[in-house]
Amino acid sequence: MSSSPVTAASVLDDLARGALAGVKLVVSDLDGTLLAPDRTLPASTGGLVAELVAAGLTFVPASGRAHASQAELFADVPVIDTYIADNGAVLVEHGEARATATLDHAFVHELVDAVRHHAQAEGRRSTAVVCGTEEAWVEVDGELWDEALNYHPHLTRVSRLEDVTDDVIKVAIVDLDSTEAIDRDVLVHFAERAQVTRSGTHWADVTALGVTKGQALRDLQARLGVGPDETVVFGDHMNDLEMFGEATHSFAVAHAQPAILDVARHRLPDVVEPVQAVIRRILEDVSA
Repeated sequence: MSSSPVTAASVLDDLARGALAGVKLVVSDLDGTLLAPDRTLPASTGGLVAELVAAGLTFVPASGRAHASQAELFADVPVIDTYIADNGAVLVEHGEARATATLDHAFVHELVDAVRHHAQAEGRRSTAVVCGTEEAWVEVDGELWDEALNYHPHLTRVSRLEDVTDDVIKVAIVDLDSTEAIDRDVLVHFAERAQVTRSGTHWADVTALGVTKGQALRDLQARLGVGPDETVVFGDHMNDLEMFGEATHSFAVAHAQPAILDVARHRLPDVVEPVQAVIRRILEDVSA
């Protein structure tokens, strides 16, 4: 006998009225979760987020994207001034960005060189993106430049990434086909010295050990005096995994990675409308 399909209505039916009344903090991944398939923020979602803030809640976008990229998406929702950016390497509070940790330049040079040589030897359409708190640097142009610019709007092209002298909070690796090969051939050799995080099919991030969205969320919860029972998290990919351990109320979208589906308390059938339905329920519960 087949099980009934999961719908937004069925998810809400599983939530007892008032179950979300104590929520104070709502944290959501962006690409593949809160954003539409065209990677934009629907105006209706922005309106609901503004209602959450007006109701006294804190809403925090959490993404592998740079802070500037997230801020562009929320340009029409100016009440949002707190972000978890760069997969936890940057925490923005009240518009002020700070790095949670940095990478040693010698390590960055070694990683960049390995990524460069792998792309050349294997004919990969891939590159490294060296990221600071506010800026990022690449050696490429064309399609790779365009893809990097989607997530790092303050992007500069340089002759050699080794020439970057700013503090480095992350090295992002983009492959226009899939990062699976570079994960297997290169990043596995750096995993004992740094945090390696898959951010989607085409992106992997390398940050200092222990830097995750989950760690940034714990830091933020401590600053706000908010606990897991007062936190809602939405997500879909492996870079969201640690966040799910910090929230009693966790929601994964249907296409989420199996490990995310395993730990999520609730599953949503799609992006946008089901996420909006949960936000509406939060608003109903906190105002009851």
